[in-house]
Amino acid sequence: MNKGLFIEPTWKRLGFSDIPDLDRSGKDVGIVILDMIRPHSKIRHLNKRLKYIIVNDDFSITSREPALEKPEDFSTSYGEHGLMSLLLLSHLPFEYNGQVHTGIAPAANFIVLNHGAFREGEEERLKKGINWILQRKSEWNIKLILCTGWNVLEPGGWIENTANKPVVKGLRAAVEAGLLVVASNGNTRFLNELPPVEYFAVGGYLDRGASDFSSHEPFPDEPWGRNGDGHVRPDILAPRLYLPVPYCEKEVSSSTVSFFAGTSGASALVAGVCAHILSLYPGLNVQSLRDEMIRCGLPIEGYDNKAPRVFADNIIKSATQNSKIAKRKIYPPVIKIKSPLASLMSADPVERGLALTMLVRKGQYPRNKIWEHVTDPSPIVRKVAVWALQKPYTFDERMLFWEYLYAEEESGVRGHWLYGLLHDAYRGEIDLWMPWITDVNWSVRWCVSEYLKKYAEFPKLETTHDPNLVKEKALPVLKWYNRSLLQHLWF
Repeated sequence: MNKGLFIEPTWKRLGFSDIPDLDRSGKDVGIVILDMIRPHSKIRHLNKRLKYIIVNDDFSITSREPALEKPEDFSTSYGEHGLMSLLLLSHLPFEYNGQVHTGIAPAANFIVLNHGAFREGEEERLKKGINWILQRKSEWNIKLILCTGWNVLEPGGWIENTANKPVVKGLRAAVEAGLLVVASNGNTRFLNELPPVEYFAVGGYLDRGASDFSSHEPFPDEPWGRNGDGHVRPDILAPRLYLPVPYCEKEVSSSTVSFFAGTSGASALVAGVCAHILSLYPGLNVQSLRDEMIRCGLPIEGYDNKAPRVFADNIIKSATQNSKIAKRKIYPPVIKIKSPLASLMSADPVERGLALTMLVRKGQYPRNKIWEHVTDPSPIVRKVAVWALQKPYTFDERMLFWEYLYAEEESGVRGHWLYGLLHDAYRGEIDLWMPWITDVNWSVRWCVSEYLKKYAEFPKLETTHDPNLVKEKALPVLKWYNRSLLQHLWF
């Protein structure tokens, strides 16, 4: 936590002029959250408005009401992520920093779906859970699905058409049924795949806890650009750091608040804004609402990423003044690969990346040919190539990894080079590792942290997602390193 920040309520930071009403904001709107959750005292007020649906490995369905269950004693972070997402949407008002904080859509209906994500078979389990929920769509007035991990099963440098992804297949029936999938866009440029255009993709920006839109800045490690279908992502941005909720973590603490972060938090906030608007104007089509939210958003001046920041009051006023909401856009066709070898010569970097991914994953492209693509003009293709190399296989290759890392300008590609170097890293390389301890890319800093953990005598690097704290967290390690140089530790 950056102790120098004055954290304002999330509703102010989203552009609400009035605090969301506890009994009306999101009322009668159903939100499905793909996650896990556990009983907790901070969700008791939801009563029967919270359902927890679990798809078991034998495809049977368990339905629970955790708000009515006794809070669990726990020693792990099981369900913490889902709990924080739910609390951003629904928590009761509390005072912090002398201001009143509350959930964005506290009167909504919530259905948390645990489909056993991020392990084999999740597609079929998700289909089973979604079909079960869709049978109750009218009863719960389900309009939205919050998806904060659409492609976490296989992260990395590969890129392919989004329709091939297990979660996308699993949610197809929900999209066809007219539900709006609000999806997190990812937390680092290390990622090479972004959500499908059918989803309302939410990125983040740096607001330092402040509602003053003139002070907001781009997040330096924000992933954005074209996805595996060729479509530009994300659609909209929301605050991604220091999102306060009532304290709900596993560690015992005297703190009254926990802080959620990342585009998981940003997408939960956007889902809350959607639910708030739909409760005001129940007749709005969710896809039209999505387009109106983008149109009414506020771009960050001078930022190449044209996705605007969500601004709630603009959307409310627009919906009030216009009886007709803008029609949904027609999107360009999906890029398809017919001949991978021919597509490697394409002028389109997405097509080249798709082709290289396809060839490597099928074992049809030798290592010496993969190396030819590490200098491709596009970071999309370079990420595929470095990920395909996996790690250095010889000492000479290791030196090449370091050489390309030091020459690489795109932060996400740097993350891939250093991740490869983390394999078989040795103690005497520390001089090569230390320059990356303050890199803008979180994945690069994570790799440095993991390298330092390999040796008990090395200090540990505390990783942070706050770019303003990167140098502060690195300083103790850098001081130790400089002292060690003076003492000739390495000789």
